Amino acid sequence: MAFTIPAVAWSQSDPMVCKFWRPTFLTGSIKLGGHYRYEEGTTNDIYNYQKNPLLYGGLLFNSTSYFWHPNFMTLDFGAEYNPIKNQDKFLVVPDESEVRTIKKLDVTATFFKQKPVSLILYANMNELYTNRENLSDYKLNSTNLGGNLSYSNKILPLQVRYLYSKWNEKELQTNRLFKNRQSFLQADVNKSFSARDRNEFRYSHDNFYRQDDLLPAISNVSDNIDLSNRIDFDNLRNYSFQSHITGINQKGNDTYSRIQVNEGVHMKLPANLTLSGNYDFFNTKRATQKTTQNNVSGMLGYRLFESLFVNVTYENNSTKNTQYDENNDKLGLDLRYVKKIPLKGQISLSYISYYQWQKRKNEVTALQVYSEEHTLQDGQIELLKNPYAFENSVVIKDATGTVIYQLYFDYNLIKRNNYLEIQRVPGGQIPDNSTVYIDYSFMPPGSYQYQAKYRQFGADLMLFGNLVEVYFRLAKQDYNHIESTDLVTLNYFDQQVYGGRLEYKFASGGAEYELYNSSIVPYRSIRYFIDLQGSLRQKILFSLNGNMRNYLMLDDNSKQRYMDLTGNISYTFSPQTRLILEAGYRKQQGQGIDLDLLTGKAEFTTTFRQVFFKVGVQVYRRIYLGEKTNFIGGYFEIVRSFTWNRKYNCLR
Repeated sequence: MAFTIPAVAWSQSDPMVCKFWRPTFLTGSIKLGGHYRYEEGTTNDIYNYQKNPLLYGGLLFNSTSYFWHPNFMTLDFGAEYNPIKNQDKFLVVPDESEVRTIKKLDVTATFFKQKPVSLILYANMNELYTNRENLSDYKLNSTNLGGNLSYSNKILPLQVRYLYSKWNEKELQTNRLFKNRQSFLQADVNKSFSARDRNEFRYSHDNFYRQDDLLPAISNVSDNIDLSNRIDFDNLRNYSFQSHITGINQKGNDTYSRIQVNEGVHMKLPANLTLSGNYDFFNTKRATQKTTQNNVSGMLGYRLFESLFVNVTYENNSTKNTQYDENNDKLGLDLRYVKKIPLKGQISLSYISYYQWQKRKNEVTALQVYSEEHTLQDGQIELLKNPYAFENSVVIKDATGTVIYQLYFDYNLIKRNNYLEIQRVPGGQIPDNSTVYIDYSFMPPGSYQYQAKYRQFGADLMLFGNLVEVYFRLAKQDYNHIESTDLVTLNYFDQQVYGGRLEYKFASGGAEYELYNSSIVPYRSIRYFIDLQGSLRQKILFSLNGNMRNYLMLDDNSKQRYMDLTGNISYTFSPQTRLILEAGYRKQQGQGIDLDLLTGKAEFTTTFRQVFFKVGVQVYRRIYLGEKTNFIGGYFEIVRSFTWNRKYNCLR
């Protein structure tokens, strides 16, 4: 079935004069589509199946116009509506790239464009369906209102921004509800007194509210200031000073205040020497504790041509907390040598060494840690920084402190010796390779002091213009001058890493072996990877990416396995006609992460006389923590688009 609508035929010969309202641009489309989907699966040993035929239509409209004059007020308006017959959970196909918009409205008004004072007001509302990692489908309703006010001048440029957002999410499989609300006010001032300095000041007021399903609501209100300065003492920027001062005062479920000062100098000296120094000050106050931290660091560097790099570093860190005092001194050496060799090759050698003296004085009583930063990435082991953590005290949240992730739904905790490992749950709210902030309490040891010694040596050899690369890295850490460390868990380790890579034209691949003999988390891992990308006669584009990593935890002989394989190929018959084939396979094995996921898709698109046609088929199989799902579906879509544009020349 196909249909068309005539293009808009507004006259483009009308004289352009300043008038109350003038349309200048119009674009839109009308579409018809549908699909048939079949899914069967087993949940909690209960078999179920579902069939779903669906038909939808849609209308999209975007326009631009001005009132009286383009520099007085321009209005951008957009709307989209896609009514659907027989909607159910299959609105979302198991494909992480698909986002289906049901309703959408966007309005933006710009006043005094290209003038010293300009104002932008906007509003948008959306209702859409999408999913996370082929595992969790959810529905999102959102509303955003805001504006930007700018005042450009040579004395004190000013910009003020306001945003109010409200959105509700619902996971369709679990029926978990997430309610969010945020208001945000920010003012920025920039000022330079000469060509060698830049100064920026920012104030913001944030109000965050979040409620996750049946959990109590979380709300935080914060006031923030940020002052950045840079001064260059010469035109070549060989001598410079940088300053960054931030302050935050937050009230709500996570009440605290913090002042942070970072000062630094950088100097390029004769004889290829560089000298830099930094001072950092932190002061954090909470209801139960106060922390003051001072850091002083310096680096003297030497560079010889493009071959030899040597850095000598020193750092002192002192912390005073309501419940403990800690002092750290660290002296290090970083050396790197790079040399071109025959056979179009290059060899790189590196050596890193440091000595660290740590002294801590405290009573043996439970301590609370706030907002410890971690990055969770599939295939990487991530531990809490302190041992003897109480598992039931762990709270994992986002940067705002209002999104509280849930155990087993969003993350898992695994005991590793005296530490806890954090693993994200695929399909949960925590994206892969994202940063989270963790609160927890732990039982520290009593007062102690020790000296840590770390050495690392690495070598990298490339030949035949990067065709072949082999490398290895050896690292070792041990301790001496130990006093009163009965309950301290020190990480003695020997690490060996060996790897190689081949790369030729469109293909590359390699392997890496790692042996990590640690007193905390000893493991052995091996990783393989392959990457193929290329084209044939400008008609065929293809890519294949694979990665596999296996862990053997040496303390309990448990295993973790991760494998990802994705590929796609496209054939272009003509500029208007294209066939795309996609496939993916992901497998994870380990405590709380078992997943077997297979996806496939074939899609054909073409355009004929300004009408766009799309037809495709998808398959999907998932086994996740014992839950099995099989899916197959086909779909089609027909779209007719139109555009009208008027080139205006408004008479002043």
